[in-house]
Amino acid sequence: MRPFLLIIFLVTLIAGHSQTPTLPTWFSDAIKSKGLDKKYDISSFLKPSFLQADFSGDATQDIAVLVIEKGTKRKGILLIHGRTREHFLFGAGTAFGSGDKDFKWADKWKIYTKKTAYETQFDKESGDILGSKEIKLARPGIIIEDYEDGAALAGGIIYWNGKKYIWIHQGE
Repeated sequence: MRPFLLIIFLVTLIAGHSQTPTLPTWFSDAIKSKGLDKKYDISSFLKPSFLQADFSGDATQDIAVLVIEKGTKRKGILLIHGRTREHFLFGAGTAFGSGDKDFKWADKWKIYTKKTAYETQFDKESGDILGSKEIKLARPGIIIEDYEDGAALAGGIIYWNGKKYIWIHQGE
């Protein structure tokens, strides 16, 4: 019975490994041609290691990867538009929304496909939560979450509003 279980385990391990998606060549080429590989290391501090969707709404797949700034070790996300090869950096030394310059707080990330998001609204003086504002979404975004005791505590959605990427704050 033991050899049979070992064979099943090995087959599962090999099959799972062979189905791991890889980054397309155009993405790797864009990182090198822009010199981004000199300042950032692609990382896998969260799973999956990259996200692919039409974030910009131009009918072409865009890719977001996790990166670490080499000099400071700050974590973040690098997103490259598939059609234009324009790149955007969130965290990894570049402040963005409430995510700030380092996404070390992030526990999960995934593609956000709902057509509505609710942005947490804060009182500017006290910092108290006032409620939420409904935002209609026309395309996918990237949700990044901080978990505590198994539940999402806070985070945000990185979303292309047609002109630039914005941060839609979620939770506390």
